[in-house]
Amino acid sequence: MRSAPFLPARADTSRSHGLGARLAAWLAERIREVERSVGRLPSIAVFVDGDHRIDPLVDSVGPILAEHNVRIVGCHDGRVVGYEQEVRVFDIQYIKGLEFEGVFLVATDVLAERLPDLFERYLYVGITRAATFLGVTCNKRLPPALEFVRSFFADAKWD
Repeated sequence: MRSAPFLPARADTSRSHGLGARLAAWLAERIREVERSVGRLPSIAVFVDGDHRIDPLVDSVGPILAEHNVRIVGCHDGRVVGYEQEVRVFDIQYIKGLEFEGVFLVATDVLAERLPDLFERYLYVGITRAATFLGVTCNKRLPPALEFVRSFFADAKWD
């Protein structure tokens, strides 16, 4: 297994921790970078904090990816739907046992604030789903539990 490069983002977000335009553009571009580096779209998953965040993410990122003939689908209630050639979006609580070439964890700081007792467990399960590529985003700041990996982030502009 090759080491997974960390791809950070600091995102503008909407009021309900939804996807801001800046984060949607960042996520779409990182997905395209993974596709270009592999030469095809590998299996990619995006993990969010709650089923209610799946559709807003798909709705925000979908049109951008569609311009490049990449499809994104929501996987509600832990159901694995779609095809490997599609980017799939899951609630992080339903991902144990799955593996993808690329994984993006969205709004890790929100998850850390909302579920402090489960955060490290969900983080571990989420990170270990990535075979090659890993992206992590935060709405405001890197959670303290991830401070030890700060130096591995590329092009980070942290406050």
